[in-house]
Amino acid sequence: MIDALSLLISHGVILLAAWRLLSRPDLDRDPPSGPERDGRDA
Repeated sequence: MIDALSLLISHGVILLAAWRLLSRPDLDRDPPSGPERDGRDA
């Protein structure tokens, strides 16, 4: 019984975290790009 309970709790927390991450409004937006750099440090 305790094994089933621990599996239920752990998977429930994982599903809750995934649901919260997927419902974020900024998930589909790219951040604004900054000035282009050529890869060299100034």
